[in-house]
Amino acid sequence: MKKLRYTLILPCFLFSLHAFADEYPLNPQTQGDVTFVSGGIGEDERNAMKTIKGDYNLNLLFAAKGSGEFAAGLNVRIADAKGNVLVETVTDGPYLFARLKPGNYIVTAEKDGKVMRQKARIGNNRATSLSFYWPQE
Repeated sequence: MKKLRYTLILPCFLFSLHAFADEYPLNPQTQGDVTFVSGGIGEDERNAMKTIKGDYNLNLLFAAKGSGEFAAGLNVRIADAKGNVLVETVTDGPYLFARLKPGNYIVTAEKDGKVMRQKARIGNNRATSLSFYWPQE
């Protein structure tokens, strides 16, 4: 009887994991003390990113100036005020959210050889949002 129960329960469990993976297509990553997630391609991922945005205190957006067309595949680096690199990644979509300790940071994003830098100040109880807009080609 026990074997039969496990035989019936296991497929249900595996199916639910697969369904959850389809609903939550994002893949949070950790580098050192920083957890971050990147994505937002397609409506499902955009909605998933909006759902978790409040869990992160640095919210980045990458797009083309004028059209607002989203950009992905950018090289992004987040460094602390002393220049120590905390995150170095390539974006999976137009959004990148990170969970950082309070402090001052420099965010560098590179697209097609063009580099942009912005400063971010992370407070105790508020999120900081930065937008990077590249000229259209």
